Amino acid sequence: MSLNDIYNLPASEKLHLIEQLWDRLNDSDIVSPDWHKEVLDDRKKRYDNGQINTMSLEEFKKQR
Repeated sequence: MSLNDIYNLPASEKLHLIEQLWDRLNDSDIVSPDWHKEVLDDRKKRYDNGQINTMSLEEFKKQR
């Protein structure tokens, strides 16, 4: 299947293809780089220390 074939698929078939690809990625041995953990650890530390403002999804939607 070429990229042009994919571009010409209906949206529902594109989504199905994306789901199949994503499922394959989840089953593989992809390892996140160390810097991902460092970023997440830093964000959690700032959240735990009250340095990050949070809001509910409803509040976020009202801002848009």
